[in-house]
Amino acid sequence: MQSPTRLALIALLALHALAITTARAELKPTSDKQIDLVIPEVAGDDKTVEEAVGPLVGWLELKSDLSESPAPFALMPGDAEDSPLAQVIKKLKHVAATENYKGLVVYLNQPSITYSQVQEISDAVALVRKSGKKVLFFAEAYDLRTYALACSGDQILLQKNGFLELTGIGVEEIYLAGLFEKIGIKADFVQTGKYKGADEMFTRTGPSEAWSENFENLLDDLYNQVIDRIAAARDMKPNAVERAMEKSFTSGDEGYIKSGLIDKTVDRNLKSVTGELFGDEFAWDLALGEATDEAVDMNNPLAIMQMLMPTPKAKPKRDSLVMIHCHGPIMSGESSFGGLFGGQTVGSDTITRALNEARRDPLVKGVIVHINSPGGSALASEVIWQAMREVSKEKPVYVCVSSLAASGGYYIACGGDKIYANSSSIVGSIGVVTGKLAFGGLLEWAGVGVHRRSRGPHGDMFNIVEPFTLEEKQALAKMSDRIYEQFVGRVKAARGEKISNIDKVAQGRLFTGAQGVKNGMVDQVAGVNVAIADLAKAVKLEEGKYDVINLPQPRSLPAYLSELFGVNGRVPQIKAGFSGDQLGVLNVARAALGPRGWQAVQQAMEGIMLLRSERVLTLMPQAVVVK
Repeated sequence: MQSPTRLALIALLALHALAITTARAELKPTSDKQIDLVIPEVAGDDKTVEEAVGPLVGWLELKSDLSESPAPFALMPGDAEDSPLAQVIKKLKHVAATENYKGLVVYLNQPSITYSQVQEISDAVALVRKSGKKVLFFAEAYDLRTYALACSGDQILLQKNGFLELTGIGVEEIYLAGLFEKIGIKADFVQTGKYKGADEMFTRTGPSEAWSENFENLLDDLYNQVIDRIAAARDMKPNAVERAMEKSFTSGDEGYIKSGLIDKTVDRNLKSVTGELFGDEFAWDLALGEATDEAVDMNNPLAIMQMLMPTPKAKPKRDSLVMIHCHGPIMSGESSFGGLFGGQTVGSDTITRALNEARRDPLVKGVIVHINSPGGSALASEVIWQAMREVSKEKPVYVCVSSLAASGGYYIACGGDKIYANSSSIVGSIGVVTGKLAFGGLLEWAGVGVHRRSRGPHGDMFNIVEPFTLEEKQALAKMSDRIYEQFVGRVKAARGEKISNIDKVAQGRLFTGAQGVKNGMVDQVAGVNVAIADLAKAVKLEEGKYDVINLPQPRSLPAYLSELFGVNGRVPQIKAGFSGDQLGVLNVARAALGPRGWQAVQQAMEGIMLLRSERVLTLMPQAVVVK
C-alpha cells in the first residue's frame, strides 16, 4: 500500500516530468515547417520526409549538454536505449548508410561539448562524407570547441554578422587553502606520487612546481592538437591559424572569410547554399532514422502516468555487446545520479552487478566499459577491477575512455583487455591520497563543542577536530605506499611490456590519449564506436546482427524518485540535506562557474567527501576548469 505522501510526491514529479516531455516535444522539430522556428524560411515548401519519395537533406541540431550516459530514469519507453551523444552518432550513421540523402546540415546551437566529444562526433561526420554526402555546419557564433567540430565538415557557415570567438584554451585551477584558513578548517593529507597534486586544492593557495610541470605538459599537447586539427582542415599552417584566431575578435564577415576560417556568411534561411549544393527538389529530414513517439491521450491521466512510469527492460533478445557506463567519482555501494553536489557517481555494487549480469548472459558476447571518471575510492576501484577480470576470463572486455580516466578511473581501465581513448582524453594520475579536513577552528568559532571518546589503536585518528598526530601520519603514509604499489602492480599486469618504464608514467603524472598511445598506457586513439566495431569483429558478430545494451539500465520513475528523495513509505527527506540558503549559494556558484566549471568543482568535492567513509583514495580531485 503506497503512503499518501509517496503518491502525492510521485504525482507531483510526474506532472513536472510531463512538462519536461512536452517541452522536449516542442523543441524537437518533426517537419520542415518547424525548422522555421529555428531558421526562418530554410524549407522551400510544405513537403515533409514522410511524404517525400525523392532526395533528402538531413537537419541535425546540437544544443545544450550532450550527456554520454543514458537517462537516470526511464521517462519514456525508449529512454533506456542510448545516451544523447549516442543518439547523435546513430543519426549520423543513418545518414551515411542511407542512399537517398544528398547531404546534411548540422546546426550548432551553442552546445556544451568536450574536446573528446568533438572527436566522437567528427568521426561519425567522416562516415557521412565518406559515403559521398556533403556536410555543412552552420552557427550564429562559434567558440573554439564548436569550431573544431565544424572543421570536420565540407563547409563552415556563419550567420551574417555572427561571431567567431576563437580564444585559446584557458585553464583555471581552484585552491581553497586561503579560504580554509579564514574559516578555521585545516586540510591534512598524505599522498604517494610526486606529481599527484590531489591534495593541493585543499592545502595550497597555488600550484606546486611538480603539479605545474605535470599540467603544463598536458595543456601543451591539448592545445597543439586543436591547432593542428584546424590547420589540417582549413589547409593552413599552425602559425597562420593562431594569427587568424588572434584577429577573430575584431574581424567582421569579410575578415572571417579572408582569413580562411569561414567559407561563407549566410542569411538564416540558408537558401543560397542549400540551393547551390542540393538544388530545389529535396525534402528536409529531421528524424534522421529516429522512430516517432506514439501519440498519448493527454486527456487521460492514467495514460499519462503509464507513459511516465515504464519499467525499463534491457535484456538481450539476440547476440549483443554490453556497454557499462562508469561516469563520475568512484565509491563503494550503489551508483547515484544525484550526489551531494548534484553529480553522478560510480558505485562498485552497481557496476559489479552489471558486470556479473553481462558475464552470466549467454547472449552477451563481450563488454565495453565506458569511463569518464577522476577516480575515487581505492577499495571500490579494486572491487570493480576484480569484477572486470572475472568477466575477461569468459568474454573480452574493452575499455573506452571519454574525457577522463584519472587515478581510480585508470585503475579500473587496467581491468580491460584493450584500452581506447580519444586523442584529447586525459589518462593516468597513478597515485594515492588519504587524509581529512579538520574543522576544529570553525567549530570553535561557531560555538560548537565536540567531546571525543575512543578505544583501541588509532580509534580517534579520523576525528573532525584536530589534524593527525605524527604517529598517525606515519601510519597513513605506510598504508598509502602499500596501495600505491598495488596500483602500480595492476598497471604492470595490464600493460606489460607496452610500458617500458613504469616510473616515467606513474607518480601521479597525467597524459593525453595521444601521449598515452606513445607511452603504452593506451592501445589506440579512437572513440567508442571504433571500440564497439573492433569488439564485434573480435567475437565474430556481423554488423546489423547484434545489439548494444547499456548498463546500468535507467530506473523506473518511481524507483528514481525513491532514490532521490529517500521515499520508502516514510516522510521524504532530501538526501543532500542542504538548507534553502545553502542551495541558493550552490546555485550562484553553478551559475558563476558555468556548466563545465561546475562539473569540475562538483566532481572534486564529491570525490573529497568520500573521505568521510573511505580512508584511501585513488583520486584526482583537483578542480580544473578548461575554457
